[in-house]
Amino acid sequence: MREETAIDCELNIAYSIVYGTMLCMSPLFCPCKFRLPLKYNDGTDVEPEVIAEILLVLTRQFGGYTPLGISDGDWQGQTEPMMGVEVAVLPERVPEFKEVVKKIGRQLKQKEMYYDAPPPSVEFLNTDENDKDSAAV
Repeated sequence: MREETAIDCELNIAYSIVYGTMLCMSPLFCPCKFRLPLKYNDGTDVEPEVIAEILLVLTRQFGGYTPLGISDGDWQGQTEPMMGVEVAVLPERVPEFKEVVKKIGRQLKQKEMYYDAPPPSVEFLNTDENDKDSAAV
């Protein structure tokens, strides 16, 4: 038996939840975020090619990512630079994204990874002038 998934959504969005899958006219994506450490726990820099490989995985598996800037983060008294990363993920693919973040953490020898997967709220808007929805502005 399939496990049902509850998805928060507005009433005006055409959602149909059927056994953990989502059928809709205009899907909303979850704005998933995680922090990408830029140093290993021993203080050495994560190699640029490793960062590039991680970002390429996000593009290949989820269609892209948005860097949210670099800032220092603290975990149990250890401060390190990290880059915030956001990826728009279909609700049914959030568990897959979570596993990717865990693999990134293992690759970078982290004990834990900051990860956030809020309810779906991201929509990709068509800006084509010939689109009937965008032409009425």
